[in-house]
Amino acid sequence: MLETLNGYLTLDYVPLGDVAIRLCLAAAFGAVIGIERSWKHKPLGMRPFVLIATGACLAVLATMEIAYTGSRDELLTIDPAKVIGGILGGIGFLGGAALFRNDNNTVRGAATAASIWMTGGVGVACGAGFVVPAVIAVLIGLLTLFLGPVRDKFDRDSDPS
Repeated sequence: MLETLNGYLTLDYVPLGDVAIRLCLAAAFGAVIGIERSWKHKPLGMRPFVLIATGACLAVLATMEIAYTGSRDELLTIDPAKVIGGILGGIGFLGGAALFRNDNNTVRGAATAASIWMTGGVGVACGAGFVVPAVIAVLIGLLTLFLGPVRDKFDRDSDPS
């Protein structure tokens, strides 16, 4: 029994400690983006962003592990780029649900939808071990989200109608 359990506690490609760090970083980065959305009273709070980033990270980690261990099996082939494309496409579908059109024909929720997709990308980056690019992306995303009201004010002030 202990031997069987040990098989679940070791990975061939990414060390288990690195897996834990990458998952925690993805969750933390998702939380930071989600807290900003929650702070601005947007439709989605912190939890969906944490789950999206963590799930994307886990999917990439699992893909990397399967690709590495499967490379020993001629019948098992996996293309990580296709998996990542599927992850981001699925997350884009989630983001589409955050978009709403008002009666006055204005679109609402675009920043939240884009945040959902970016959070998935951050999770993918964390899963692949690209932590520094993930940090830079989170900082750019937060800067963009925090400067949104400033840009909106300029847009309203320059509106001739």
